[in-house]
Amino acid sequence: MKTLVERLASITSAQSITTDPALLNTLSWDALSEGRVHPLRSIDINSPACAVFPGSVNEVRRIVLLANELKISIIPYGGGSGLMGAALSVKPGIVLDLRRMNQTIEIDIEARSARVQAGIVLEALEQRLNEQNFILGHDPWTLPVATVGGAISTNSVGYRAGVYGSMGEQVLGLEAVMANGEILRKRAVPRSSTGPDLRLLLVGGEGCFGIVTEATLRIFPKPEKRVLRALFFESFESGFDAIQKLFAAGLQPALLDFGDDDEKNEQGAVLYLGFEGAVEIVAAEDRLATDVLLRNGGKHLPTVEAETFWHNRHAIARRFLANRSQRRNLGRDGIYRDWIHVALPASKVLAFRRAAMVIIEQHGVDLHESGLWIQPELFSMRLGIEDHGENQAQMALQQTVDELLGLAQDMSGSMEYTHGVGVKLAPFMSKEHGYGLEVMSSIKKMLDPNNIMNPGKMGLPS
Repeated sequence: MKTLVERLASITSAQSITTDPALLNTLSWDALSEGRVHPLRSIDINSPACAVFPGSVNEVRRIVLLANELKISIIPYGGGSGLMGAALSVKPGIVLDLRRMNQTIEIDIEARSARVQAGIVLEALEQRLNEQNFILGHDPWTLPVATVGGAISTNSVGYRAGVYGSMGEQVLGLEAVMANGEILRKRAVPRSSTGPDLRLLLVGGEGCFGIVTEATLRIFPKPEKRVLRALFFESFESGFDAIQKLFAAGLQPALLDFGDDDEKNEQGAVLYLGFEGAVEIVAAEDRLATDVLLRNGGKHLPTVEAETFWHNRHAIARRFLANRSQRRNLGRDGIYRDWIHVALPASKVLAFRRAAMVIIEQHGVDLHESGLWIQPELFSMRLGIEDHGENQAQMALQQTVDELLGLAQDMSGSMEYTHGVGVKLAPFMSKEHGYGLEVMSSIKKMLDPNNIMNPGKMGLPS
């Protein structure tokens, strides 16, 4: 340990290195709660050897080279808000916390792009862009916590993804330190036809192939107008049918959140819908969408309901900021909660939902909500179960989740569309990708022969 810290101190300042046990304990875990871990797949968390807060890409490069020399793992860390355990310290190593690299390097108004360091928090970047009458298109629930690099590493989606796309789709160019210490730079252009797009090693790669240190992102003019609507449907099925007709008409809402949340409504389902952009376009989209939805069973709810939903969309993240350990400890009170976010062909969503409800009932699990986010193909379920002292509740919930994810894959769907893989979904990667996982493993082995870069994640060799 003394040698490691001394070597790191020759790369960065001593103040940028910590061995404080309390801080290392915090940095050894992300927002994956212990109650969402399958009892038969318990995770052995190791206290990091130390944490380093680099200030430049050169410092990151030198730390990676040192880690290769000493054969010690590196765990890239951003906001720590990941929900699948991609930032867990499953091996003792160096936590590389990038939040000191948080600068906005350039906002190019004419190119409609922003060049930033990977450690900048999304909300801070959003506020900086607002000063220039622009917005960041990525607006997840974790906006006040997540960093640009973390969002890229899971290719997450946010509330406005219907118009602006996933985080990965907003990346024009990037800079990354690869596992062997080499620096990869992808030119910041909207399109090229010069071979495979090497950004995709980093977009959704969860830091297993390299560490994103800088990104050039698309930015968007601040909307002139935003319209928010709330509509009630008698059933999930009728609402789903209306949403299908909405998309068939060529309408693309910025916000679409639909569900039959039993905590809010005993019956029926509620749709929150939003359009934003130029005044005339938003007015036309709102009129056309309202006409489709009302003709297909929708009933207006007070606009204040949609506005309250929009205003509170980041509230969970602010609670997480105030008490990170609270999320980790979920389940210790004897109430276990989990969810699935699967992508399916729209034609199979209702069939999946029917089959899923049978599985859920068989295991004695409660279905709290089923719904759609962003578009008809992106389907979610929120589940829960109370342990009545038999210590079987967590097992029942996780077996249910396993079966639901397998069912989605059997129906030509994907097991996750926004939160990444981490350790939580790693056991399903072989079924998800087939031979593709071997391809990923081969790339990993070639780029990272010492397997130092975030080992044990995404179903890759640990």
